[in-house]
Amino acid sequence: MSTPTQQQQKAIEGSGGILLSAGAGTGKTATLVNRCIRLVTESEVDIDRILMVTFTNAAAAEMRQRIREALQKKLEADPGNSRLLRQVSLLESSYISTIHS
Repeated sequence: MSTPTQQQQKAIEGSGGILLSAGAGTGKTATLVNRCIRLVTESEVDIDRILMVTFTNAAAAEMRQRIREALQKKLEADPGNSRLLRQVSLLESSYISTIHS
């Protein structure tokens, strides 16, 4: 993700639940991925305790893939990190789905 806008940064760093609504191509997925990664690495929330909902299966799959890639990148920098390893193992059972699910 390029440098987040001020509004995106507020969403990434905010506490509690958020609703992110914006037009196509505005960085919603990148913002949610960064928020998720921040929560699981800095706030010690397990990824299977976060609910991320989008409108399409393709968007949910893309979000899951981007989170996987971000976690893998962090693991490459810190391969012995058991917390990160746990998050990768929990990713497939995490709640990243569509409104219809």
